[in-house]
Amino acid sequence: MPLRVYVISLAHVVLHRLLPPKWTFSLAARASRIKLRLHPRRRRLIAGLLKPFVPEGTSQRELERHAALSRTVRHMGAHTYAPIFRRTKEWLLEALQPQGLEHVEEAKRTGGAIVLSTHAGLTAWVGPALRQLGYPVRLTQRRHIAAEALILMRWEGLTSQVLPYPEVHQGGTHLKALYDLVRAGQWVEHVGDYPDYEKGLKGVYLGFEIRCVRAPWALARLTERPVIPVLILMDGELRHRLLIGEPIRVSGSGQATDAMSAAFQTYLDFAGAHISRMPWNLSPLHRRALIPDA
Repeated sequence: MPLRVYVISLAHVVLHRLLPPKWTFSLAARASRIKLRLHPRRRRLIAGLLKPFVPEGTSQRELERHAALSRTVRHMGAHTYAPIFRRTKEWLLEALQPQGLEHVEEAKRTGGAIVLSTHAGLTAWVGPALRQLGYPVRLTQRRHIAAEALILMRWEGLTSQVLPYPEVHQGGTHLKALYDLVRAGQWVEHVGDYPDYEKGLKGVYLGFEIRCVRAPWALARLTERPVIPVLILMDGELRHRLLIGEPIRVSGSGQATDAMSAAFQTYLDFAGAHISRMPWNLSPLHRRALIPDA
C-alpha cells in the first residue's frame, strides 16, 4: 500500500474513531451536498437513477436531497467500518437500534448460517457489527477492499480469516470452502444481489425483474442451514438501523431452482420493504448494473 494512501486512510480511521458516527455522517452529508452543487450534472445523474425507486410525484428538490444522502451512504458504507470498530456491545445496541436480534440468537443456538447482505446502506458494516455483537461471522472479501477497511482488518487480525473474493474459474472451489465452514457450524457472510444475467435466479425487486447469483441459495440447500437477511440502513435523520429478517430456509425437496427462487424472493421482499422507505440507501451505480433499464 503506498505510504500516501496509508497515511490518508489512517487519518480517516482516527477521525471516525474520535467523532460520534452521527457527526461523521453529518460532515460527509454536508460535503456531499457541496460537491453535488459544484457538479450539477452529477447531482442530476444520481437523482435520475434514484427516481424509479421513489414514490411517484417526488419533487426534484427531494430527489436531490435523496441524491446527497445516497452519496453519503455509499461513501461511508463501502469504504470503512471505522465508526463501529471495536465498540462495546452496549454502544452498538444503542447506536444501531437493532430489530430482529432474536433471529440471530436462534441461529446461534442451532449452528451454521449464511448472513446475507445487499449492496444497499452500510454494506461493509454488516459482518463486523455482528461479530462485535458476539456472533461468529466469517467475513467474505468483496471484489475491492478499500484501504481503510484493510487497515482495520489487519489491526483485528482478520486478514487470515477473511475468505478471498473468488476469480471466475474458482467459483466451485469457493463454494466448497463456504460449504465446509457452514457445515462445521460457522457463519459466513455473503452479498446476495450480485447480478447474473444469464444463469441467475429470477426475482422481483422494488417492482423490477432482476437476476442474481445462485451461490448463497445453493449453499443453503446443500448445507440445510438458514439464510439470515441483514441490512444496516441510514434514516433521514442520519441515524443507523440494524435490520435482521427471519431465517430463510431453502427446501430440499422438489426442483432446486424452484426452491431457491422462492427463498430468493423472500429475501428480496424483506430488503425491498425496508429500502422502499429509505431509498437513499440504494447505491445508484449498483442499481444501474442490477436493473439496466431502470
